[in-house]
Amino acid sequence: MAKKEKKDQFIIANIVDFDHTDAVLSYGIHMAQMLKKGLILMHICDPKYGSLTPDEAEVRLKKMLQSLQDKEACPQSIGVSYAALKGDSRQLIMALPALLNAVTIVTPVDPHARRRSPLSRHSIMRNFAQCKTAFLVVQQPLAAASQIEHVAMSVDFKKESKDKFIWSSYFPRFGNCHMHVLHYDYRDQFLRSKWQANMTQLTKLYNDLAISFESHTIPDKSTFQDVNALRYAQEKNYDMLIAVTTKEKDGLEFFVGVQELRTIANKQKIPILFLNPREDLYVLCD
Repeated sequence: MAKKEKKDQFIIANIVDFDHTDAVLSYGIHMAQMLKKGLILMHICDPKYGSLTPDEAEVRLKKMLQSLQDKEACPQSIGVSYAALKGDSRQLIMALPALLNAVTIVTPVDPHARRRSPLSRHSIMRNFAQCKTAFLVVQQPLAAASQIEHVAMSVDFKKESKDKFIWSSYFPRFGNCHMHVLHYDYRDQFLRSKWQANMTQLTKLYNDLAISFESHTIPDKSTFQDVNALRYAQEKNYDMLIAVTTKEKDGLEFFVGVQELRTIANKQKIPILFLNPREDLYVLCD
């Protein structure tokens, strides 16, 4: 797990479609305000997705920034800038921590987008597969900052990423959110003992930070736990889910696909903060 040495860090609003920006802007502004980070409006000029030049993209980004300022849609405490990059989306997204000192990327998804669109779940899985930061995938605008009150994550018997627990703590620490931990009722004693070890680690972290979480047992109607977590989150009107992407894509995943294919563009339209399981994942400066 790598930490940035520079003091300033930024939330990136990934503008992939200039005609549909409400969702990515609303969540980008919220995350920047909650975490007290700067906000960068970014567009990648990738020939795979369009013919827009960096100069043309800069003109549009500048107008977007001016519109936000005119409408007073962004608190003055947030420093907002813009950047137009040219190149391969996947390589540039992976390089964003070094290029723009990014700690989180907010990106939109459209469940009806064609497969080769940057808004499709397939493009997001490809472009963010090696992402070194957390990336928040959103479908619809955030109505108000107070809308994010309940955040959930699933905890199973597998070796959990420490970064997932750390990121989950940011929401109650900095956003006064209620954190919900979703899990199965494991009957197998071996699996249950491994799950309990993960819960012990999470409980210790939260106790050290003087914050709390609620634990909920969820039904296992689907093959994938995060699919079940989404269903439960919809029933309880939760506002966000935190998930770790699939690290080992073999075994069952080889035949039925990874669970991200079923969660990124979920029909519940619940935003998901994804973390790639990697040792050099960038986190917030303390």
